[in-house]
Amino acid sequence: MHSKVSASSDGLSTDTPLKITAHEPPRIHTLAHQPFVHRILGARRSPRPALLGCWRADTIVLHTADGAKLEDRSGRCTLQFKEEQLESTCRTTQGLATTTYRYQVVRPQVYATTLAASTVRTEMASATREYAYRIEGEQLHTETAPPTVAPAASAATARTEADATKVACP
Repeated sequence: MHSKVSASSDGLSTDTPLKITAHEPPRIHTLAHQPFVHRILGARRSPRPALLGCWRADTIVLHTADGAKLEDRSGRCTLQFKEEQLESTCRTTQGLATTTYRYQVVRPQVYATTLAASTVRTEMASATREYAYRIEGEQLHTETAPPTVAPAASAATARTEADATKVACP
């Protein structure tokens, strides 16, 4: 679109035409569509879509503070990741043991959990733990992330690792 407009620097009319071109309004939301922005801004608000769903724990390894290693390969535990909740359900000789956590992805490949409810454990109700995770196809590997406290305090902390396979949710 071209219009003939009279203008001058002193406000007096001249015959010099100004060219005004119609154009699209600026795209304000363009930055929001960039992948790096989603990684920076979106990581704290919602979990990675690949993490959502159910995972059967194939192997769970507990490294205790005294150096012992306890391993469970029974496949009796399932993790279900929802938007803000993680539910761990294990079949035991006494029935189902269910523990519910609030969780959020706090940085790339790390989520933090806080115990919300449990049929077996309540002593860690306000404790928050971080887990590093890696997804490769249908496999999920998690392990407790190193604590961000002094090394002497972290030496007494048990460490957990788990390998799980994606399964259909019940």
